[in-house]
This record gives sequence, structure tokens and C-alpha cells, in this order.
Amino acid sequence: MIQSVLALRAKAGREQEIEDLYRERGVLDRSVRFPGCRAATLLRCTDGGPSTHLVIADWDDADAYRRWVADPWRATISGELTALLDIEPGEPVIGGLYEPVISNRTDRPTTEELS
Repeated sequence: MIQSVLALRAKAGREQEIEDLYRERGVLDRSVRFPGCRAATLLRCTDGGPSTHLVIADWDDADAYRRWVADPWRATISGELTALLDIEPGEPVIGGLYEPVISNRTDRPTTEELS
């Protein structure tokens, strides 16, 4: 398994539009139906970090992610997304690939679930 991590920095005042684009266009739903994608999550920064959002996805392998990046539908969405981002002209919207080294999860209920 491999994970893609895409850091996004919205133009000032356009943060919600990124979330709306992902929701309305079903980007994550489409990605998890794409062969080789196991899971996908859009995260919003809550502490004023350099990126306003992260997109993290689990893939069978790097080739599966590369096929997703090359998919024509994804290219169209990238064009729409680019208009909302604080990036240099022509800068690609492509994440980095990472392999898990150490991982730990729990099935305990969250604080909200306990309330």
C-alpha cells in the first residue's frame, strides 16, 4: 500500500469553495471507485498552517495513483481546483507518495461518540 498526500493552499477567502468543489463534484467518491484506490479523505487545517487542506488517499501501489493522476476526469477537476488555489501559474496539482512505516489505530469511541 502507498498513500498520496496532496497539500492545498486556497486563495484568500476561497477555502469553502475547495470543500464545495470536492463535495459537489464527488471527487472522493469518484476516487474510491477508481481501480486501486482504497480510501480518500479531505482534511481542513484548523491551526493556521501553510496549507488550508490536505487530501490523503490509500492506493494499492504507485501505479494506481499515477493512473488516477492521468485520468481525464481528474485532469478536468484539477483545472477547476487550480482556480481556487494560491499557486504559481502552471504549477501542477499532484500529491507526493508515501509508504507507511509505522501505523497504529484504535477502535475506541471518540469523545463526541461518548457524549
